[in-house]
Amino acid sequence: MASIAPGRGIAEHESDDETVFRQNFLPVPDYRRVLELDTLLILGGRGVGKTELFRLLANPDGRQTLVENLSIRALPSLDSTIWIKGFGRTKQKGKIFPTPETVEARMKDADRIDWRTFWIGLMLGVMFQQKNEALNGICDGVPEAICTALANQLPLLSDWLPLARQNLEKLNYALDKLDDKLIETNRWLFVMYDEVDRLLLSYLELAAPIRELLAFWLDRWRRWERIRPKIFLRTDLFREDFLGFPDASKLQGHQISLDWKVPWLYQLLVKRLANSGKEMTDYLSDVSGLISESHPSLGILTKLDESNFKFLMEKMLGKYMGSNPRKGYIYRWIPNHLKDAEGRIAPRYFLRLLSLAAKESLSKIETKSMTISVLLDPSDLQGALMDTSSDIIRELAHEEYPWTEALKHSLKGIKVPLWQKLI
Repeated sequence: MASIAPGRGIAEHESDDETVFRQNFLPVPDYRRVLELDTLLILGGRGVGKTELFRLLANPDGRQTLVENLSIRALPSLDSTIWIKGFGRTKQKGKIFPTPETVEARMKDADRIDWRTFWIGLMLGVMFQQKNEALNGICDGVPEAICTALANQLPLLSDWLPLARQNLEKLNYALDKLDDKLIETNRWLFVMYDEVDRLLLSYLELAAPIRELLAFWLDRWRRWERIRPKIFLRTDLFREDFLGFPDASKLQGHQISLDWKVPWLYQLLVKRLANSGKEMTDYLSDVSGLISESHPSLGILTKLDESNFKFLMEKMLGKYMGSNPRKGYIYRWIPNHLKDAEGRIAPRYFLRLLSLAAKESLSKIETKSMTISVLLDPSDLQGALMDTSSDIIRELAHEEYPWTEALKHSLKGIKVPLWQKLI
């Protein structure tokens, strides 16, 4: 259980082993909407699983697994689709795109056309690197120097950006012709974006590139028929006050939000535990009907049955956080103490809480008595909650609310109720 949230649940620390990754992955029903043709923007808070889904869709076997498991019919046959990364990593050590330092230095005084050229260049650069018959001939009519730089030196932004801007008309024409070719051959091209918050070093400087990425695809939505984006974006980066994006309202019909229901969180927990080793699988098997079957790609699966999840938590921790119901039912106590102000829970923090609780239990295993059934003590959860909450606050304060650090110092030593005026 201590290992169910590698790197404290951050997606970048998930295993690079595709078998392990898929065994830890839970396809939830809302993912059907992600693959609908009209879905352009996929929003979600920190830790809801955007990067994991991006990684799964970037892999042909992963896409096939998702489509089959969720019986998705809103998507054309996968054989007629091409998927590329417009930005983002699927492995720990990705070197395809320019570094944040390079982008921030080169694009410091960039205007709208510079950013449009940047996004078009990244997309074409990835296409030039693909070995797909449907993408052959994109370079026709484009100066060879640009094609070579984009295909072989995409991280060297200063080498290709000036050339691309000078020939922006030809690059756009090449993409128009590609769309025509896709229509003729009855194919679709999906361009995926993730980790755009890693594009620059400064959080506050992200507004311009994100605004132009969204504006670009809104414009091309009406122009192209078979080239479609899937943009995974953190909710805080789509705020109207952050982007100042006048056409953002036009995206409402093309966006979805990834939110997790409590039963899905417990289903994810059980799936990760069941695939962690034989000892845990045997332990879970004592709950009748909890484990359903083994999938060749997704590993051991579990049914979505809340009664089984409640029974498991009672077996694992007991029924209450204390000696009676007034202390809280454990099954409800965990999600209730992880919800944000809008009632949402991210699986990252759900898994992190239980992982930290397990580590706390292991640290004192020699001094506490354990039964063959109960694995954790409620006190382990309480201590882990403090650590998890502190992690959440640090993550928020670091990027989204940097002003809170100065405010904390200003309020130091002041007692409430507050009678004096703050200056």
